[in-house]
Amino acid sequence: VLKADEAPVFEAVLTNFHSGAILGMDVCTRKPLVVTCGMDKSVRVWNYLEKTCELCKFFNEEAYSVAFHPSGFHLIIGFSDKLRLMNLLMEDMRTYKDIPIKACRECRFSNGGQYFAAVSTTTIQVYKTYTCEPIETLRGHNQKVRSIAW
Repeated sequence: VLKADEAPVFEAVLTNFHSGAILGMDVCTRKPLVVTCGMDKSVRVWNYLEKTCELCKFFNEEAYSVAFHPSGFHLIIGFSDKLRLMNLLMEDMRTYKDIPIKACRECRFSNGGQYFAAVSTTTIQVYKTYTCEPIETLRGHNQKVRSIAW
C-alpha cells in the first residue's frame, strides 16, 4: 500500500530496456534498425521488425546524442567531451575515431552518408564521414541549436 506522498516504484522484468530517460534516437534508412542512447550510459541498437535489442554497449559516461549512418554499419555518438565514430560489428560497437567536440547534443549523417554534422551549443561542425576531415563550421545562432536536418 502506498502512502499519499510516495511514488510507485517499478522494476523492469527484462534487462533489454533503458533504465532511465532516452536522450537520443535515430532510425536507419536501409535496415530495420533504431539506435537509442540513454541516461543509463548505454547505447542500444533495436530491430523494430523483430522487436528485439540487437546490440547493447555501456560506456563510462552518458551519451547525449546518436545517429545512424544510412548503411547501418556506422554510428556517431555525442558525449560530454567528444564525438565518437563507431563501427557496428556482429556482436560489438568499435570506436574508429574520436573528434574533440564538447557537449554534442545533436548529430546527424547526411542523406547519402558521406558527411555528418555535430552541434556544440550554438555551433554546427560539418565533417567528411570516412576521413573525418572538417569541412565547415557554421556559426551565427544566438541560442542553442536543437536539431539538424539535411
